[in-house]
Amino acid sequence: MKISLKHFFNFGFIFEVIVFTFAMLLSIGIALRLLAKTVIVHPEVQIVSSKGYQAWEFILLFAVATVILLLILKYFKKAWLIQLIFYIAILEGLWLFGQAYFSWPYDLAFMLIIVFFWLIYKNVLIHDLVIVLAISAIAVVFGLNLYPSTAIIILLFLAVYDFWAVYKTKHMIRMFRSLAKSKVHFSLIIPQFFSGLLKKLETVKPQTEFMFLGTGDLAIPAIFVVSTMKISVLTSVITALGAVLGLVLLYIIFITQTKKQPMPGLPPIVLGCLLGFLVSFIFI
Repeated sequence: MKISLKHFFNFGFIFEVIVFTFAMLLSIGIALRLLAKTVIVHPEVQIVSSKGYQAWEFILLFAVATVILLLILKYFKKAWLIQLIFYIAILEGLWLFGQAYFSWPYDLAFMLIIVFFWLIYKNVLIHDLVIVLAISAIAVVFGLNLYPSTAIIILLFLAVYDFWAVYKTKHMIRMFRSLAKSKVHFSLIIPQFFSGLLKKLETVKPQTEFMFLGTGDLAIPAIFVVSTMKISVLTSVITALGAVLGLVLLYIIFITQTKKQPMPGLPPIVLGCLLGFLVSFIFI
């Protein structure tokens, strides 16, 4: 399939790039706010470990979480249990976001208001907003506790894992479908048309007018972007722009497929992150 300018001037692509870019820059903003708040307001609170996480610790945590989720999906098959895990993760992320930008009790009020609109309206726009706020905040906690060198090891490991899980074992695809059956969309939902933003979540299905970007494809580059703040904020911004270019590459690969099928998002995004990180050294 030949690429033309019309492929880059459609609502779906523009929306995806804007939301992804916002998530990357938001993670930097949240990190700066949390650091400033803990140093000035609550110096006794330590959100950054003195040693930082080791690569094997993060990978082990990721492996355990993945195995637990796969076991739940295979043997329990209880929609309420899967939804409960999803809601707990979202609430944790919104709580972290609220703590970054608000003081008590306004952080709690913010979280409750967002959750109220999320549960009442249940449309694509509110869903994507909640996912971005929650995942960006959760990514900050990990990113602040990783050194860039450690984060690079994790990025490369997860990029290879993503490729293997989608194309080889295909368990990532099965996991996505099982979550969708349980009415859990742990991903960004990308509508092809503006009207799709206001559609109810129950109408969202794969292979329709919607595309999906997994939360891992959002969280992992955000973690790396935040980890590079140990060098400078400018490094983080340029790395974030590299991640956006990686997303554009992912889109190009996807639309040029002869037959549209699920594909791993991390390899091109990770490539963009690493290129952006290398380019940032020009400006240091």
